[in-house]
Amino acid sequence: MIPAPLAPDPAPPAGPARTRLVVLTALIWCVPLAALGMLGFLVLMAALWGAASGESPAVFLLGSAGVVAAGVAVLTALYRAPFLRGMSPTGRFALLGVVVWPFPVVVLAGVLHG
Repeated sequence: MIPAPLAPDPAPPAGPARTRLVVLTALIWCVPLAALGMLGFLVLMAALWGAASGESPAVFLLGSAGVVAAGVAVLTALYRAPFLRGMSPTGRFALLGVVVWPFPVVVLAGVLHG
């Protein structure tokens, strides 16, 4: 006899605590995403200026894409880490937001200051 497939557990109802966590996660991620957007704009402007001066922007853009890919790989590995499996996905996203927060903000501050 073949057993019937197990039905997934129903999602818990969204209560006030879960709603607060979702809002907190969104607020945490606003700052690094805004900083990353500004850094992306600056990278594209630098590539455009390099192309206007006659140089190929490919190396610069590939280096920038490599940094982003490395960051995504690290965040994915951290999100799937065994010691975080007990947390809810929203809690994991909030934790990743706190871990990510300083890097783009500090880099943007350094770029704009220097």
